[in-house]
Amino acid sequence: MLNIKKITFLITSVVCLIGFTSCTETDETTADNSVSQTVSIGENGVTDIITPSEDSEEYNLGSYRISENGIKLYYDDAYIPTELMLTLEKYFISFQNNDFESYKTALVDDYIERYNKYLIENYSTEDEEYNLKDSFELRCKYIRDYMIQEILGTYEIPEDDTHTGDFSITRIKAEQTALFEGETLEELTEKFFQDSNDNFKMDYYNYIREQSDSLKYFTFYIIAEGEDGKEHKIISETDIIFAEKNGKYYTFG
Repeated sequence: MLNIKKITFLITSVVCLIGFTSCTETDETTADNSVSQTVSIGENGVTDIITPSEDSEEYNLGSYRISENGIKLYYDDAYIPTELMLTLEKYFISFQNNDFESYKTALVDDYIERYNKYLIENYSTEDEEYNLKDSFELRCKYIRDYMIQEILGTYEIPEDDTHTGDFSITRIKAEQTALFEGETLEELTEKFFQDSNDNFKMDYYNYIREQSDSLKYFTFYIIAEGEDGKEHKIISETDIIFAEKNGKYYTFG
């Protein structure tokens, strides 16, 4: 489950992505997001680092790489391995495309089994089973609602609103989590698993730590193009954990 730190889903169309010092709600987004023009994808699945020219509207956003999906990825590979960044991308593309099967490939197998069982036992009714797929579909709806709120510039979505909330991810930024005084990543990581510890009635944190080669805790942001053809921030400054196993990365929830 996503552990939301500080401001999570800040719904406003006028505030730019933290760390991204200018908004980029322009009609050139789609053209800029095409990988078929002058860049080539390397064997690692991304382009070389691209630094916008000083006269570009994107200059203040910083350098990025482009994935095979045409998404601009902002990350330092000294801290966020490219394979991890691409897995984060795959995870959120599954919400974009309502692709439950792809979503599951980004999750730890053990977590899928335990969390699905937990949902069935605790959220099903006499008439209807509630499982992991239902949870995924609800999250897809929430993200689309965030997009609609961004487009409308309001928390309240009118009943007669016709927006679908469909979106196409254009940018993903990942970075080291900023720690408050006295905080450590180890403490944050352990706290992240508290809900799972409670839900599964076990020390799931230590179980996962023992089963994994490493755990990576970091903060990310998602920018996507909505039905209005403009870019909007749909996830801001949110923490997540991925477990590494044999060079592959998997998350929780």
